[in-house]
This record gives sequence, C-alpha cells and structure tokens, in this order.
Amino acid sequence: MLRKLPANARRRLSDDHLIQITSDLLVQPMDVDLGLPEDAQVPVKSIPGWFTYGAASALERMKEGHRLGVQEFVLRISDSTPGLPVSSRLDRHSSTTAQLVSGAPDGMRCTVDPFALALNPDGSWGIRDGSSGIDAAATYSLVQDVAAAVASCGVHGIVTLGRLPKEVQYTREGIKSAGGTTRIYSFSQNSETSTAYVYLSPDHRDTGQKILPGNLPEMTLWALMDVFQGTEVSVTKPLENFHATLDLVHYASHVELMDELFGSSAVRSMHPFSGDVAELFAGLQADRDTLAKRLNNLEFYGYTVSGSTRALAHLAAADGVALARARLEESWMNWLAAAGRPGSKIIDRNVVSYLSGGLLF
Repeated sequence: MLRKLPANARRRLSDDHLIQITSDLLVQPMDVDLGLPEDAQVPVKSIPGWFTYGAASALERMKEGHRLGVQEFVLRISDSTPGLPVSSRLDRHSSTTAQLVSGAPDGMRCTVDPFALALNPDGSWGIRDGSSGIDAAATYSLVQDVAAAVASCGVHGIVTLGRLPKEVQYTREGIKSAGGTTRIYSFSQNSETSTAYVYLSPDHRDTGQKILPGNLPEMTLWALMDVFQGTEVSVTKPLENFHATLDLVHYASHVELMDELFGSSAVRSMHPFSGDVAELFAGLQADRDTLAKRLNNLEFYGYTVSGSTRALAHLAAADGVALARARLEESWMNWLAAAGRPGSKIIDRNVVSYLSGGLLF
C-alpha cells in the first residue's frame, strides 16, 4: 500500500495501471518441424527453454495454451526432411496446417507464418534465380500458392514477411482464389535488427531485404503501402520499436496529415522510386479513400524477436526470473500503450511460460 502523500507532494495522477496484461492480449508462436516424429519435442540451442515440435506435440502445446486462456497461435512450419522440392514442401506444409487447424481447441485461432518455405542460408527470403539473386516472379508465385493453400485449410491469418514489395497483393490474390476469409498480417516495419539474429554468423544478419534500424519514415511508408494492398493486421517487429507503432497509429488516426510524410525530406531523399515501389507509391497517393478505409479497420500486433527472448533468458539466469518477468511485462505494457487501439495484441515466445508463472530460460 502506498503511503498517503499530500496533493502538493505527488507527481502521480493515477495509482492504477492503464494497461492490464490479460491472456486474450497475448499470442503464442510455435515452431513445427515436419521432419520430426509427430510426438517429438526438440530443444532449440540458440533460444534457452524453446522447442520445435512434431505435429502431434504441437497440438498438445496448443491445448496447454488454450487452458491458460491463449486464443491465438502463430504457426511457423518448417520441414527438415532433406532433398524435397518446394512443391513437395508446400504440399506437406498444407497438409499439416489442415491437421493443426482441425485439431485445435474450439475457438483457437491459427495464424500461419510461412517463413521457412523459402528461407535461404544467408537469411534472405525467396526463390533463388540461379545466382545470388531472388527470382521475384517465382517468389510471388510461391507467395500466392501458399496463401491459397493455407486459406483452403481455414486458417485465421497468414503473415507476409516484409521482404518483397508486392507480397501483400499476391497474398490477397491467393486467398481470393481459394474463396477464403484468411486475414493478412504483415511484418511491414520489419527492420534489419541485430537483436533478432545476434547469435548467428555475421553473414546471416544483413539480408538487404529489411529496413535499417532508425529509418522510421521508411518503416511507416512501407506499412502504409502494405495496408493499401490489403494488410489487415500490421505487426511491428521487433516489438521494441514502439516508435514505429506509434508513428503508424498517428497517420492512421490523422490521414489528413499524410502529405506531411510523403513530402518529408526523408521520403524525398529516397526518390526516385522505381518498379513496383513506384507503382505502389503512386497508387497510395492517388487513392486516399481506399487507404483511409483500410487504416480505419487496421489492427496492430507487436512481435518480440528471438534475440530479445534469448536476452531475457540470460537475464533470468543471472539475476532471477522475477526481474526478467518484470522486464518482459513492462515491454508489453509499453507497446500496448503505444498501439492504444482495441484489438491490439502481442506475439511472444514467452506467452505460455509467462501465464504459467515462469519464463523461458
């Protein structure tokens, strides 16, 4: 109980937290490997306390989360089976997605992150063109096929990774072709943060496909272009970029100020745009009504990257779980305060552990 202070000695205006962390605000990601036995649970060396699951074990994990009040899981499905072509991996990916969606507890929302389907050893994402580049046409075809396949499975959402300009457009077309209602989540502000991959080799860290840390106008501009294409949930990654969320909320709430961004020296310094980017930027400027409508319905999620989870584990090991949990909870509250909109949620590997009273370490 706080000691009673006279009014002229108090700085605090409220003794209540405006943000309350409840299970319905938290989303649990999960790694599933189709190359594992279905009942397997294998530790991931780079992230203390974290596991990759076989399909049956993944369902048990979802049931555990559901008992704690978790209403949504983000499924990142990989396949360590060697020698499979992309088409075979996509078929196996879709089959397991259908298995997880149909076996999930009633009311559980399943969102798919297709990251592993076209991840390259250097950290870039997309179908290689035979040299060191990315075959954009082939990659967009894969994006559309993946969206159609998972939409047919009845997934709640699918993530676009913020790697190629028209990911959202092709994802939307894939969902439409399947007659699905899957929602589009986008890592639009995905930055090239060393925090995410600091434990990997230096060759893996800078892909050239993500935005440099601190380039806020670029992050916001990409988020707006993705929303214009059809993004329904904008995911700030990493979650520590509270400012990126706050900036997008600012323009989403005040579309009349959009010219302030488009005409800023930072955006002008990136001109002239070319190719797909030029087309998207022109469309964004020409059709403000469509953008305004989509921004009005936009939801916000924050995503805690693996490096932050790893850092918390080291903090817990050094100074105790209580301190690490307090740091985690404070970062969640700060991001939710920045988002400030109903429906805002946090994706974090620690969700089930946190709700169980512990922490991954």
